Amino acid sequence: MLKQLIYKTSLKRRTWISFAVLTAFCIAVTGIWSYFTAARAMENNAVNLNRNVLHQSVKVLDQKLKQIIVASSTIMLNESYKETMRDIQAGNTSQYYVNFSLLQTSFSQTELIEQSIDSILISTPSGDFYPSRLRRSGIPIQETLLYQRIKDDPESGWVETHHDKLFAGDKPVISFIMQPMMEFYIPDLFLVVNVKGDLLKESLKGGAPLDAGRLLLMDTSGRSVFEERQRPDWTSSDAFMDLMLSEERGSFEYETGDDRVLVSFERSTFAKDWILISYLSKTELLQPVQNIQWLVLMVMFICIGIALLLARYLSGLLLAPLLKLQKAMVRVEQEDLSARFESPFQDEIGYAGRRFNQMVERIEDLIGEVKDNEEEKRRAEIKALQAQIDPHFLYNTLNTIFWKCEMDEYEDVKEMVISLSSLFRLGLNGGQEMTTLGKELEHVTQYLRLQQQCYEGLFQYSVTVPPELLDMPILKILLQPLVENSILHGFRDIRKQGLIHIEVSEQDGFLIILVKDNGTGIDEDKLEDNINRSPESGGYALRNIMSRLELYYGSEAILSLHRTVNEETEARILIPVERRIPS
Repeated sequence: MLKQLIYKTSLKRRTWISFAVLTAFCIAVTGIWSYFTAARAMENNAVNLNRNVLHQSVKVLDQKLKQIIVASSTIMLNESYKETMRDIQAGNTSQYYVNFSLLQTSFSQTELIEQSIDSILISTPSGDFYPSRLRRSGIPIQETLLYQRIKDDPESGWVETHHDKLFAGDKPVISFIMQPMMEFYIPDLFLVVNVKGDLLKESLKGGAPLDAGRLLLMDTSGRSVFEERQRPDWTSSDAFMDLMLSEERGSFEYETGDDRVLVSFERSTFAKDWILISYLSKTELLQPVQNIQWLVLMVMFICIGIALLLARYLSGLLLAPLLKLQKAMVRVEQEDLSARFESPFQDEIGYAGRRFNQMVERIEDLIGEVKDNEEEKRRAEIKALQAQIDPHFLYNTLNTIFWKCEMDEYEDVKEMVISLSSLFRLGLNGGQEMTTLGKELEHVTQYLRLQQQCYEGLFQYSVTVPPELLDMPILKILLQPLVENSILHGFRDIRKQGLIHIEVSEQDGFLIILVKDNGTGIDEDKLEDNINRSPESGGYALRNIMSRLELYYGSEAILSLHRTVNEETEARILIPVERRIPS
């Protein structure tokens, strides 16, 4: 009996020792592995966060630069600007002050559209044109940094923060300079737009989270775009610049001498020589992991002690709930989202099980949200494509209204205002993508009336449609881009009166819409170029219609064009009549 008791006691001791060693080993391996995994995960997450923040910041920067460029370009679309350039090309210096006064409206509109624009200057051989703000005398643009920069690199366009030498105040600004393209050549013609650097910098920093890396914007020569007083010296080194210029975007780890930093970079789309950099100290990043290391060691010893004291009890108590949780997880892996964990205990396993239940419920909600978001995305894409309709006819319309008021043609003005109001009301359509054929035809009719006022005697139009089709549902703003192409391109060089005819019919389950004009037509190559042209290139009417039809109707809707050079062009839209306006 004694030998058996000793044997049993020794066996129990050996069992507990073996269990203790195994437990200690497992906990130690788990803690060490968790530490290094956490360090790698934190580093990877930081890199990914920096990349995402950097990408979003570049998008914000590009959007702001695009807005500035577009706002600046509207000046060159104004008739006053074109008339001024004609006078300068003809050497008509007597019209300088008249043109100077006329351009003030364009300058004011541009500065109103884009609040970040500080000042604008158009430098010409016949003199400078600028808003009614004090211009420094005796300092031509040829004696400034801007002139030297555009001569050295005509493609750059953007100049980093510098003190404004053209206008009073000597303020720090960022400048955009370009040589406008004209139908005729004018030497030493420059457009300079000075931008408030602080507003541009604030818009760039606005979307960065608190734990994101530090941002630095510089050009390919290593100069800071903003005034950076605390810029690290290593960002100006040749080795660092070589890495920056090697690719358009990327990330790497860089040795600064006393630290290592995680660097991400990406170039701007609208300022090709600008590079936005995000950098984060690796030491600062991994500092929380050092604290976790001691915490892991402490938890390891506590867990080993608890395991030795309560191994049998805890194994029986914890194993059953874990098995239940495992079974629930297996059911979820098999796509059974109705699986739930149930436990009467309010312990860690019960807490984990309730969190698991919340996670499964959240997954179900997210699946529904993804479906809803996809539908919203489709609607948003349709609205974005609708918003791409060229707005310049509005400028021409308002300009025509202005001159008719000047000539006391108030009846025409009244009709144009009514037509413009109806055009916007029908175009907005209460925020709905779908409208009726009758409203769409009324919308394009109001547009044609406005264009007849803007281009008097240029064209006539007619509309043929069976009355029973007027309630047919249809995407809004499909016909305006087509008749706009006829007016702006088909009738540009004709010597006869233009004619636009819109005809609607129904055949074989399709609504057939024809838009014909007797303009100059267009050849195969130009038509293909217009269809495939991106919005950034300036012409997107046909591509816009094709994209919207594809987004809503898929492959069921067709847009085709038939043309004969110097004779006529016919656009044909086929839409399935089975579709109805969604509720």
